[in-house]
Amino acid sequence: MLGVCTALELARRGQGVTLIEGCSDLMQGASRWNEGKIHLGYLYAADTELSTAERLIPGALAFAPLVERHIGRALDDFCTTDDAFMLHRQSVVDADAFALYAGRVARMASEVAARRGERYLSDLSPGFVRRLSSSELAQITCSDQVVAGFRMNEVSVSTVPIADLLVAAVRSDPRVQVYVNTWVESIRRGDNGRMEINARGGSGGELGEFDVVVNALWEGRPAVDATLGIMPEAAWSHRFRAAIFGCGDAAEMPSAVLVTGPFGDVKRYRDGRIYLSWYPVGLLAEGHELEPPRQDARLSPERNAQIQSEAIAALTAYFPAVAAVAANPSLEVHGGWVYAIGQGSLADRASTLHRRDRFGMTVDRGYISVDTAKYSIAPWLAERTARLIVGW
Repeated sequence: MLGVCTALELARRGQGVTLIEGCSDLMQGASRWNEGKIHLGYLYAADTELSTAERLIPGALAFAPLVERHIGRALDDFCTTDDAFMLHRQSVVDADAFALYAGRVARMASEVAARRGERYLSDLSPGFVRRLSSSELAQITCSDQVVAGFRMNEVSVSTVPIADLLVAAVRSDPRVQVYVNTWVESIRRGDNGRMEINARGGSGGELGEFDVVVNALWEGRPAVDATLGIMPEAAWSHRFRAAIFGCGDAAEMPSAVLVTGPFGDVKRYRDGRIYLSWYPVGLLAEGHELEPPRQDARLSPERNAQIQSEAIAALTAYFPAVAAVAANPSLEVHGGWVYAIGQGSLADRASTLHRRDRFGMTVDRGYISVDTAKYSIAPWLAERTARLIVGW
């Protein structure tokens, strides 16, 4: 998401861009296979200072305008509707604390949007966020593990068609040259100040020299940075998360997320797609070295079947309507690597993964490494990167 959007932003500014992709096509990892939450910060209730929400809100407000400009159409048909946040009994915060936090985030989002003159994909009026009555809660979940529910104004988008449209936009722009099956291993700065990219596979030997290199990787970004002596500023995590994606009639299924901790969510998008995730089943690998532990994240047919079966069973215990889509033949398991500054279990309130405000750019002359941090802020970071390079 970050690499593709950065290429489009630079091309829009008249720059020639070389876009290098390790897979056989663009956007085949976490930027394609995720729930598409356009974060306002509600998930991070353990961050009582609201540092995460303050960092995420500008990117959330910029997401729709920037992506719509890239793909030439509105995103409304790709959104979820009536998202609900369901507070789990084992949440790292209690119901009153979450209600207080959600109200503060809602007010912040509304104020920032008004000040910046920007729009989100739903109504940001603070009054929109409210606690559900017991009868409203019972319509969504039957589980006594859910102690409270909240109607929220945060939405998610259907990532698969958006990925297809962004890739089509890149492929159709003559200023962007795309190399696939080309795995970047290192960067070398020459005596003339220009940079050479050492890559294997594909067209790695034809890349030449570059005035500016943007490291927009999500998988393996620190390893490439390290070849220029750049290391992460704090302890980090690579995590491979898998979830269930499909299409079909799911009119009775809600769009809801269990918070705050290692739980799961269900999504129903307006384009007919669905998303199902149960964190304890879908977290396949986690590592804290420069390279992620790829050998632990391989998806085999047997592993996919297990993930699908166990995730649907776990989610059905909370949302009975999930059972109706269990036999849907379109369901598939996919996933990708995400990188974050932070470590620890989401079940632990002290885990630094409950704060996601530590992201940004590392700039070393013409080398720019950008931490994507969240899908929802990638287009905003891409525009900022392009402005840094071109000046407008």
